[in-house]
Amino acid sequence: MESATQAVHPTGGRDETSERPSGAEAPDAAAGTAPGTAPDASASRAREVAALWAEVLGVPEVGVEDDFFALGGNSLSGIKIIERVAQDHGVQLSVRDFYLAQTPARVAELIERGRAEA
Repeated sequence: MESATQAVHPTGGRDETSERPSGAEAPDAAAGTAPGTAPDASASRAREVAALWAEVLGVPEVGVEDDFFALGGNSLSGIKIIERVAQDHGVQLSVRDFYLAQTPARVAELIERGRAEA
C-alpha cells in the first residue's frame, strides 16, 4: 500500500497540502462555504463582475468560475475591467491581484476585501 507524498520543509515541518486530494481546498479557505462557492455577500457581486467581463470581452456569457485568460482576456481588457471596478465599486485593484484572481468570483472577493478596508 502506497502512502501519500509529503513535502518536508527545511524547518522540519511537513506540507499538509500534499496529502489533500486534487481539488480539495486549503484549511484557510473561506469558512462556512462549500468548495467552489462564494459567500452570499460576494455571490451577487461575482455575477456583476461576470457580466462586466462578458461586456468587455465581447462574449455572450461568463460564469463566476470562468478563467479570464481562457475567455480571451488580455492586458488591454484587464485594464478596462480594473478601471470599471474602480469606477463602479470604488476599489482600486492592482494589475497583479487581478491577474492572479483569474475568475469573477475571486475578483468579487477582492472587491469585498477592498470595500471592507476602505
